[in-house]
Amino acid sequence: MQTDLTVLFTIGAALSWGVAQVVSKLGLARMHLVHYAVVRAAFALLFAVPYGIITGAFRFAEPTLIGMAALAGLIDSFLGTLLYMYALKRGEAHGAAALANTAPFWGVATAVIFLGEPARPTTFLAALLVVAGAYFLISPKGGRGSPGSVKSGLAALGAAVLWGVAETGPAKYCMDRGMSPVEFQLTLVITAILSWGLLALLNHPWRGNRIDPTAIGIAFFTAATGFFLGWILWLSGLRLAEASLLTPIRGGAMTIFAFLASVALLRERPTSWAFLGAALATSGVVLVSLAF
Repeated sequence: MQTDLTVLFTIGAALSWGVAQVVSKLGLARMHLVHYAVVRAAFALLFAVPYGIITGAFRFAEPTLIGMAALAGLIDSFLGTLLYMYALKRGEAHGAAALANTAPFWGVATAVIFLGEPARPTTFLAALLVVAGAYFLISPKGGRGSPGSVKSGLAALGAAVLWGVAETGPAKYCMDRGMSPVEFQLTLVITAILSWGLLALLNHPWRGNRIDPTAIGIAFFTAATGFFLGWILWLSGLRLAEASLLTPIRGGAMTIFAFLASVALLRERPTSWAFLGAALATSGVVLVSLAF
């Protein structure tokens, strides 16, 4: 029963994150990247604080855990998100998301090297299937499936490394030592607000920039799904199972959900290579699920 619940949490997080990854492209087309990120992080705070109060999950974790969660926020929600949004603006959503969702490979490596979790052959094979699927989703042989530029592809891969490390290492460290998911997420959100806000004040003043109501609505939606619900579900799953088992499930499912959302919402036309990539990613999800 606990295994089923853990997989359900992980799939739910992947759906929330995967859809938010794609929908963000619509918001970024109507609003400056930095301003969009600031508004999105501020909206996430409106969800995290009431949830923590209602559930009584705020227990004031020790400073070491807060510092680790803040480090994860800086790596994931600021630096990783900055790279991903850059890639998203420069390339197609299903390509950028597929590259960024190779994060499970780096997540598994983090869990094994730094958390001391066992290196199961099945888990590594599943992660490699996810990575192979991502490659075919953006293969140059598919033409339209490739990112808009080399810089875009490198930015998406950079986001994958940062996300994989932050969402597995610091997150699992804090969960194993008793930090509640919402406390971790609140620290993440506050770190993101401060980081993006400082960047906006220093280099991207609000004066003269039009505020698009549609972009604000999209920022609200992605804050609710990607920044709040996705993290709560993911961290809840991490409390119940090893990170090296959950990261391939998350990454494979996110690739599939982002792939489908880009077709349905953005009307992108993936190539046959992209469909092959989706099939490989699905295989990775099934394989690692059977390992439970």
